[in-house]
Amino acid sequence: MKILLARLMAPNKLSFTGILDNEPLELEYLHTALMENGYEDYIFDGMVEKLPFKTVMERENPDIVAITGYISQENQMKKFAQTAKDFNLDIITIVGGVHAQLNYERFYCEGIDYIARSECMSAFIELIKYIETKEGDASKINGLCHKSGGNYIVNEFTPIDINTLPIPERSHFYKYKDKFRYLDLTPVATVKLSFSCPYDCNFCYCTLLGGSKYSTRDLGLVVDEIENIDCENIQIADDDFLVDKARISKFIKMIRERNIKKNFICYTRADFVAANPEIIEELADIGFKYFLVGLEAVNDHALLSYNKKTTDEINRKCVENINRTKGQCVGLFMVGIDATKKDFEDIVIWAEDTGIKHVTVSIFTPIPGTQLYEDNKHLITSDNIEDWDFLHLVMEPTNMSRMEFYYEYYKMFMKLYDIAKKTNIYDFMDLDFYKKMLGNYLKTKMTGI
Repeated sequence: MKILLARLMAPNKLSFTGILDNEPLELEYLHTALMENGYEDYIFDGMVEKLPFKTVMERENPDIVAITGYISQENQMKKFAQTAKDFNLDIITIVGGVHAQLNYERFYCEGIDYIARSECMSAFIELIKYIETKEGDASKINGLCHKSGGNYIVNEFTPIDINTLPIPERSHFYKYKDKFRYLDLTPVATVKLSFSCPYDCNFCYCTLLGGSKYSTRDLGLVVDEIENIDCENIQIADDDFLVDKARISKFIKMIRERNIKKNFICYTRADFVAANPEIIEELADIGFKYFLVGLEAVNDHALLSYNKKTTDEINRKCVENINRTKGQCVGLFMVGIDATKKDFEDIVIWAEDTGIKHVTVSIFTPIPGTQLYEDNKHLITSDNIEDWDFLHLVMEPTNMSRMEFYYEYYKMFMKLYDIAKKTNIYDFMDLDFYKKMLGNYLKTKMTGI
C-alpha cells in the first residue's frame, strides 16, 4: 500500500517569490510515522515540484492520498482530492492540516473520504491500518471525521502530548534543501517546540489549535533535533517561542553547552521582548537573527481592540531592545477595514522613527473558526476563499473605496520596501534571484498549482 502525502502551493501574491518557503514539516512527521510502520509513501511538495497533480498521480499511482493546506488553499485541496478520485475511484482521500482541524465541515464533499483533525501520529497510522484491513473501529480514532450512511461522523478530539511527535526523517528536506529559505537565510529547516499559544488575541487562529491547550516539548528532544539537522539555519515554528523565561534560559544554556552554532528565527510578543532585554541579548548572541513580533498597530486604540494587552510604548521598547543586539526585528502589522490614508502613512512614519528594518502589513481578515469571524461574518463580502491570504479585502472598507484602500496599501508597501532597501537587507535579491522568481511565477501559471 502506497500513500501520497501532498502539500499545495499557496495561492497568493507571494507564493512564487521564493522569499519565505518552509519545509513541509507536517508531512515529514507523517512520512516518519509511515516509514516506522513499514508503509511506502512519497511527499509531493507543490512548493518545490512544479508539476500538475494529475502527472504526480500517474507517476506515483498511490492507494491513499493525504492532502494538507491552509485556508486560502481550501478549494485546491478539494480539487486535488477530486483529481485523485477521477484518476482512480478506489483511491482513499484524506485531508488535514490547521485549516481542517477547526473548519472540518468545509471539507464535507464527495471527493473526500476522511478529515484528520488530530496532530496525533498514532491516530494517523490507526486510520491507515483501518483503511488497509477494514478492521477496527473508525469511531474511536482521535479527531477523525468519517462517513457513515452518507453523512459525516465527527469523533471526539483529544489534545495529545507533543512529546509523542517523532524526530522527522528529513530526506525530503535534504533533497530540496536549497528551496527552503527565510529572506537571506537559505536553506532553513523548521523545528516545532509547542502546540497552541497561551494568549488570547481575538483575531488569532493559532491559539485555538491543539484543543486550545498550550503544551511544550521537552527541551532535550528539541536540542537533540536541532543539533543533528544538517542545516545552519533553524526556524522555530511556534506561534510564540518566548513565553517562559526560565525555559528560554535553559534553552540558551543547552545551546551554549553543546556549542551549537546556527542561526535562528522565532516568533514572539512585544511585551516579552520589552520586559526582558537581557534574554534577547543572550538569544542574539547564540544566533537568533530574526525575531518576528506581532506589533499589529501603531496606536493604543487599535491594540486594545485586538486584545493584545500591549501598548505603543511597549512596541517601541521591543524594537529598541532588539535593535541593540545583533538580531533584527520583523514587525508584523495589521490594517483594519476602517483604515484611513493617515493610518497607512503612520505605519511608515513609525518604521522610520523606530529604525525597524523589516515591516510586513496584513489586511484585517477574520478567520473562520475564530470568534472574530462569527462577530464579523455579516460584514463579509467575499465568497472567494483565496482572498483569505491577508493581502485582500474580504469586507468593504468603511473610510474609503476599495480602489483607494488598495492604492494606499500598496503605496505604503513601496515606501516600507524603500526604507528597508536603504539598509541593504535585501541585497540577496540580485538579478539571478529575480530571474528565479519570474521562473517560479511562470511555472505556477502553467501548472495551475
